[in-house]
Amino acid sequence: MIEIIVATLVAFLALHHLIYAIQNLFNLEQAYNCVEAVFGQREAPLYPRSMMPPVRSPVLLWAALTVIIAAEFAAGLALAVGAVQMFMAGGGSPADFAAATEWAQIGCGITLLIWFGLFLTIASAMFQMWQIELGPGAMQGAFHSGVFSGLVMLILLFLPTV
Repeated sequence: MIEIIVATLVAFLALHHLIYAIQNLFNLEQAYNCVEAVFGQREAPLYPRSMMPPVRSPVLLWAALTVIIAAEFAAGLALAVGAVQMFMAGGGSPADFAAATEWAQIGCGITLLIWFGLFLTIASAMFQMWQIELGPGAMQGAFHSGVFSGLVMLILLFLPTV
């Protein structure tokens, strides 16, 4: 039974990231505007100077958005593959099920890089996203997604193998 629950958690995490990626594509102009607001540091009332200069080049902004969306798709797809493998290995030995979690673990790793690396470190700390209007909500969402991903990864890493 626990195998079904864990595989289902991985499937929901996959869906979570695929939905984010697809929503970004459906709202591409708005997603670009969000990246532009963060990287451009237009609103910086509290810390007007930054170690990171504003980035306003459309080429670099589109590149950043492309990396974000591609990472969300990569995480979602890796997690989906992992979930399928885990469902298929369910009912077998604990070692076989644990071995089937490899793609899920890779997907979780990508999600942690997205939420704690791209959003909370680069966007929030380096570009001071916390100062702009959309910042606190985006940071809170990134934290929630990162914690969900981290929790699933911990479950996968500590599954019994015997």
